[in-house]
Amino acid sequence: MIRLERLAGLIGHDETEEARASRCQACGHAGLVAFYEATSVPAQTCVLLDSEHEASAYPRGSVLLGFCEVCGFIQNIRFDSSLIDYSKPTEESQAFSPTFTLFAEALADELVDRYQLEGKRVLEIGCGKGDFLQLLASRGIAGGVGIDPGFIPNRDTSPLLTFEREWYRADDRDRTADLVLTRHLMEHVPNVSEFFGWLRASTAATPGAALVTEVPDTRRVLGEGAFWDVYHEHCSYFTLGSLARALRHAGMNVEWLRTGYADQYLLAGSVVASPGSALPNEEDIDELGELIQVFARTAADAVTRWRAEVAALVDRGERVAIWGGGSKAVAFVTTLGLTNVTVVDINPHKQDKWLPGTSIQVESPGVLAERRPALVIPMNPIYVGEITGDLNKMGLSPRVVAA
Repeated sequence: MIRLERLAGLIGHDETEEARASRCQACGHAGLVAFYEATSVPAQTCVLLDSEHEASAYPRGSVLLGFCEVCGFIQNIRFDSSLIDYSKPTEESQAFSPTFTLFAEALADELVDRYQLEGKRVLEIGCGKGDFLQLLASRGIAGGVGIDPGFIPNRDTSPLLTFEREWYRADDRDRTADLVLTRHLMEHVPNVSEFFGWLRASTAATPGAALVTEVPDTRRVLGEGAFWDVYHEHCSYFTLGSLARALRHAGMNVEWLRTGYADQYLLAGSVVASPGSALPNEEDIDELGELIQVFARTAADAVTRWRAEVAALVDRGERVAIWGGGSKAVAFVTTLGLTNVTVVDINPHKQDKWLPGTSIQVESPGVLAERRPALVIPMNPIYVGEITGDLNKMGLSPRVVAA
């Protein structure tokens, strides 16, 4: 077990004591280790806001990340669910990116093949706008149900699919299918152990069913000092090991576990069975403790470096553009306190909307042809090639440096 002394000094005394008084939401262990704090951050980062006033006045929350020495799970101790309203218009879909579409299509093919889903039913909890269920419908599933309070009913959907603009709660544990699926949901769930228990019940209700879970990979965030990937509404942070341990704690046997999307995501397939042994690619607690120390140092360095670089360009009268108007951009600009930057996104549903907690409006990438930025910052390195190609088509050749 990591000794508290090894991680001492990463954060102030009061924050340390606040974490020690908290309990792990994944395994129930009492006493967490605090290692990162961000105050006055937008309560949600994917909301679609119609005015600068609404954006600048948007509710704010706080982040204090705490690490469980027993299971390795990381949580935002200060998560405040009263600030969250996923029924408001949001836009988290990445389906407008060719790069992401290729990943999603390959994953859909993999799941259909692995679980022989042709002619079977899928229940997706936290389905977003229904993009992935649409892919599965095009690949032969007999039907699917998507549950998400942020689903937008006016988008075209397959007649094979049913969507419910609701939360999945304890009373929904009897909802079931041949495959129960959660993609980028669990990082928004505070009651991790309880919620996985509900998912176990849904999976158990259909003989031979499986549960597939996809979440962001926190190891990458820690190793890169990626402060732009820490948000108030992301109350739960997983690694390969902590995700597998949380599933086993809920009574699931993890059959396969891997990273995906250039090691940015974690994927796990599990079934209702005796939990079994750890898989070879699960990291140990000591390794996570080392990564936490790396993050505490490199995140602060990254804030200083980016702030200085953008300020130097703006002072010289040069333009800076951020490509990607989602959660990463919100965390990036609010942490750095940026105002004099252009933010663009290829998703038309984000264009003309305002980033929460800022005075910045998201625009179409086409505006860059006139503004001719000296620096373009893709908020995800996996899109550098795609973005560089789009810039070249506009006759632009700025420096492209990913966050």
